Amino acid sequence: MPYARAPMTAAAATDAPGAAGLRKFPCAACGGDVVWHPGADALRCPYCGTVRAVPTTSDEVKELPIEEGLRAPRDLGWGTERRTVACPRCGARESMAPGQRAATCAFCGTPAVVETPAKGDMIRPGGLLPFRVDKAGAAETFRRWLSRQWFRPNDLYQRAELTGLQGVYVPFWSFDAATHSAWEAEAGYRTDPRRRDSVRWEPASGFLELFFDDVLVPGSKGLDPALAAGIEPFPTKNLVAYDPSFLSGFLAEETAVDLPAALKAAGARMAAQIRAACARQVPGDTHRNLRIRTQYTDVAYKNALLPVWIAAYDYRGRPFRFLVNGVTGNVAGHAPLSWLKIGLAILALAFVLYLVNRG
Repeated sequence: MPYARAPMTAAAATDAPGAAGLRKFPCAACGGDVVWHPGADALRCPYCGTVRAVPTTSDEVKELPIEEGLRAPRDLGWGTERRTVACPRCGARESMAPGQRAATCAFCGTPAVVETPAKGDMIRPGGLLPFRVDKAGAAETFRRWLSRQWFRPNDLYQRAELTGLQGVYVPFWSFDAATHSAWEAEAGYRTDPRRRDSVRWEPASGFLELFFDDVLVPGSKGLDPALAAGIEPFPTKNLVAYDPSFLSGFLAEETAVDLPAALKAAGARMAAQIRAACARQVPGDTHRNLRIRTQYTDVAYKNALLPVWIAAYDYRGRPFRFLVNGVTGNVAGHAPLSWLKIGLAILALAFVLYLVNRG
């Protein structure tokens, strides 16, 4: 999917492919460093309030053919001055502005982050989705999420205390592909609905074409892929070309998953959807021995930074994690269970079943 490219500014014109041409973002009014402000949808000075827009144009940047990505050199580095810290527990490498400090890892909460040299071969992102949800909005989303957790302790809402809420640009790979699948199976037709083993089997076959658009694979080492999938989708049609000014004031994780590994993960995700779609095509009441042969064509990719609010909260001394999509506000996370509530629900269900069977 094409996305809008931000124009090259005078400060960026010195950036050369493969090098990290450094940029800073001073305020024109007071000289302080301006930061991206989701509410203003622009860069804003935290000292004097001056707002500076990040201009964009209608120029388009298309996905790259996968063959080109696997063999071509890429631009490297962030393109601006950044500090890097590494987490000894989860392995995430987080980047921040020189004046920022990181007391804990944003991904796992480990307090012993270690400053480390930036990787010289870090792949520069090709695109980016700017933050639209601000910190206050992310915190309110978390509170609403907590209030909907039915099988959680009654005092969770009061006792859950935010110990950190950080905006992080997380690296993702995105893949497109056209797929052509031929399938064969045995279709089963039940001959006696009262007996599960009374099935007549007949051979069946078919053909399926699916096009995949922007299948996401996290390029992150610190983010749980299953938890990340819970805050999808991201509006990837709104990607803008990478400009380091968007990172001002936020953490950003270095890409830790290379293109071949991400392609393999995307293929597995596509294959699971193809299998489910082919299974739906098999006629009859059930099926077995489903065999699929798939050809992938027009495979293309892009790499981008996507905005995620990452936070930890404590409940009775135990840490839990949750994520907020920095554009849509979708939330996913972990929360403690109330086994008392679960036990009461099971007893209530058993009582209802007893009354039904008795009647």
